[in-house]
Amino acid sequence: MSKVSNYGFTNKTQSSHTVTPYDLGLVSNYALAEEDATNAVLNNKTAPIDAEEMVTFRARQIATVNTGLNIQNPSKVKGGVQYQVQVEAIRSTTDTDDSSFRVDEPIVALLTVRHPKSANFTASAVEEILTRLWSCLYKADGTSRIDDLMRGAERPVVD
Repeated sequence: MSKVSNYGFTNKTQSSHTVTPYDLGLVSNYALAEEDATNAVLNNKTAPIDAEEMVTFRARQIATVNTGLNIQNPSKVKGGVQYQVQVEAIRSTTDTDDSSFRVDEPIVALLTVRHPKSANFTASAVEEILTRLWSCLYKADGTSRIDDLMRGAERPVVD
């Protein structure tokens, strides 16, 4: 008998709405600014020096994968991995009528994944849950929920 891993949810109808990733050219357009055993920080060489963008990759082993979920049949595997991608950028606002006006504001976006160190978690299994995470940001018609979230919405507005 072979084992099959899957998520228990069934509400995963493929949407016609797509988000196309940018080709950032991480190898050609970024310089390694910092590196150690668990981190790599890249500095975007195409960004202005006074409005930089930094991309950080982190990965580490963790002793226990904690979750708030009620797990009925827990795995014997307790240890796991956690990895993260972080983008820090500066958004500059200028005025076409006043060349002395400029306001710089920071933004940070993080994506963190944590799971047991188990062969049940393949790259495609992680991609599926990340697709689900990204899908939470959109309504059924493909419009974004981000505006609602920026205003402190604690629950999604009915589609």
